[in-house]
Amino acid sequence: MESARRAASSLQQTRSQEGDLEGNGGSKRPYEPILENGDIHQYVPILFQLRFRHLAVVTVSLPCFAFLFCIIYSFFHHYDLVTRTHCNVWNVAPSISASIGNFAPQKYVWKVCIALHSAPRLLICQMYHTHMQKVLKRDGFIQQFALFTCTLNVAEVFSLLLLSVVPSVEDFTLHKLCFGSFLFFSAFFIASSFYLFSCHRISPGSHLDRQSLYYKKVLLMTNFSAILVAMYCYWRHNTYCEPGMYSIFSVFEYTVVLSNMAYHFTSYYDFYHVQFVFSLPEIVKLIESD
Repeated sequence: MESARRAASSLQQTRSQEGDLEGNGGSKRPYEPILENGDIHQYVPILFQLRFRHLAVVTVSLPCFAFLFCIIYSFFHHYDLVTRTHCNVWNVAPSISASIGNFAPQKYVWKVCIALHSAPRLLICQMYHTHMQKVLKRDGFIQQFALFTCTLNVAEVFSLLLLSVVPSVEDFTLHKLCFGSFLFFSAFFIASSFYLFSCHRISPGSHLDRQSLYYKKVLLMTNFSAILVAMYCYWRHNTYCEPGMYSIFSVFEYTVVLSNMAYHFTSYYDFYHVQFVFSLPEIVKLIESD
C-alpha cells in the first residue's frame, strides 16, 4: 500500500508538471486510477461525473412537470372537453386520461417527458437490484423475491410507456388495460419493496436509509388509500351519475400518480452518496463517496 501511495504521489506530480508545461491553457481534467495487483498501473482521464441525487431530481421532475402542465393547461384551454363524461353532469377537475392523451400540446409534452424519464428509471431498477443483493439477507427466497420486485418495477415503467403512447380516444380498451397494469405493477412494487427494506435488511442502515424507509411507509399508505377511494368514487360515478363525483375521483387519481412519483423519488436517499464516473477505458463506473 505504501508503494501504491508513493506511485500515486509521483504520478500526480508528473501530471501537475505536465500541466505547468502546457501553461495557463493546460488541462485540469481529473484522473481516475487503474489498479493492478494493488498497485496503481496508470491514470485515465475522467470524462464526466454525475451525482445520483441530481439525476433523481431530474428524473422525477420530468413526469411531474408534464403532469402539472397537462392538468393546468387543460383546465384553462379545454375545460369543457376534459371534464365531460358519459353522465353529462357537472364536474370541475380534469380527467388525467383526457388531459394527457386527447389534445395538443399536452399529449406531446406528456409523451416526450415520459419517454425521457424511462431510461433513468430502468437504470434505477438495475441499481435497486444490485442494492438489494447487498443490503438484504442472503436467504435464497429473499433474493429471489428481490429480483421479482425489481421485475415489477420494470413492468411498471413499460406499462406507463404504453399507457402514454396509446391514448383513450384511440383505443380505450388497450388504454384501460395499460392503466390497470400500471396500477397493479406499481402497487405490488411499492408494497414488496417496502416489505423487503423494512423486514429483511441485514442491518438497520444509515440515517438516510431510515429516513427513506419512513417516507416509503407514508407514501405507501397514501398511495393505497387513494387507490381505494378513487375506485369507490369511479364506481359511484358510473352507477349513480352524481354531480361532482368524477371530480372527486380525479383528485384522488392525482394523489395516486403524485404519491407514486414521490415513492420512486425515495431513491434520492437510498443512493444519496452514489455518483457516476465516466472515464476511459471503462466508460462508466458507479462509486460511493462520503
